[in-house]
Amino acid sequence: MKIVADSGILGLGSSRLEGDELILIPGREITQDKLLDADALLVRSITRVDKALIHGTGVRFVGTATSGRNHLDEQYLNSQGISVVDSKGANASAVADYVFAALAYCVRQGAIDAAFQRRARIGIVGVGCVGGLLNKRLRDAGFSTLCCDPLRVSFENTDETNSFVTLEEAMQCEVVCIHVPYSEQGEHATRHLIGARELALMPAGALVINACRGGVVEEAALAAFAIEDKEFSYCSDVWQDEPAVASEIISVARLATPHIAGYSSQAKTAATTMLIRGLEQYRLHENTGAKVGKNRCVFEPQGANTASQPRLEVEFDTVVTGWQIIERLFPLRAIDSAFRNAAAEGLTPHSFDSLRRALLQRQEFNSCTVRLTHDVDDSDRRLLAAVGIEVLRSDSCREP
Repeated sequence: MKIVADSGILGLGSSRLEGDELILIPGREITQDKLLDADALLVRSITRVDKALIHGTGVRFVGTATSGRNHLDEQYLNSQGISVVDSKGANASAVADYVFAALAYCVRQGAIDAAFQRRARIGIVGVGCVGGLLNKRLRDAGFSTLCCDPLRVSFENTDETNSFVTLEEAMQCEVVCIHVPYSEQGEHATRHLIGARELALMPAGALVINACRGGVVEEAALAAFAIEDKEFSYCSDVWQDEPAVASEIISVARLATPHIAGYSSQAKTAATTMLIRGLEQYRLHENTGAKVGKNRCVFEPQGANTASQPRLEVEFDTVVTGWQIIERLFPLRAIDSAFRNAAAEGLTPHSFDSLRRALLQRQEFNSCTVRLTHDVDDSDRRLLAAVGIEVLRSDSCREP
């Protein structure tokens, strides 16, 4: 089997694809002429897979190392009988980390105070792999949450979905986290799901964290709202026309990052593993006629925290809070600064991708151990435990 793959898919080049010919190409350089005699194509979100790319080629299998599929023309692929596999759930833990890091960033910036944990309600719009895991961790940390997922409500009748609220109710929370896929058609289309009407429902000083897909938030409405309400905060990792991100939306965002929420060593390893598993299922289907199974949603990727990935250990020799520890382990302030500097110079696909590559080896919180010279209070211990950070007393502070 000849496989053409995005060279940015972590670990794919060293994976065992017995008997296969693997051609690695930068994702933005994958073109139709390079797929003419290919059997399979593996991509990330930066490659648009549609008729213009696939028609006239030998590709019969498409795998994406992402949860979202909006870069795939699924209607066309299905019409051609092309098998499609995604990596849904592989980045759930990484994105949940990002949300907690964004909250820590806002605490540092003074947008919210450290005590908000005891009183704020957090609305979660989209309760799939990412939203579901985030909801669990927020509740474990002591937050009150309201979950909204009209799509799941439309086909599920469970105790969980019966507790879901409407979008209007979720938008009345002090903090709203958005984790829906991007779609333009159907009753539950998410294009411009959050616009002027929804933003107007939020209380003064509210915070929106967007770590799903560009286009879900109507950026023009968001920019106008942020200019009018100086206390409002917008933290975003995704952009409508990325990598060509509008300077106006970056300027009103309290936190701006270049689509790196799902970037971690563990998430990328898990995504690659899921793609290889999908290829194996496809091969089985081709050889035996067995049905190709769908990837299951995995909240805690199996690739996380394995023996081959030792825990990251960080020692603090001064008194720090739980939020300060989180900010240190996932330094969004530095990422925000680098992104704004790159945007000021004029973002290009190359500069956008370069910023993202720097985060590929990030260790998720559940692979981190911190050593402290002091005890942390119960709320901080609960916060750190919820995100998976192990806390130990420094050896230098132990009694002889």
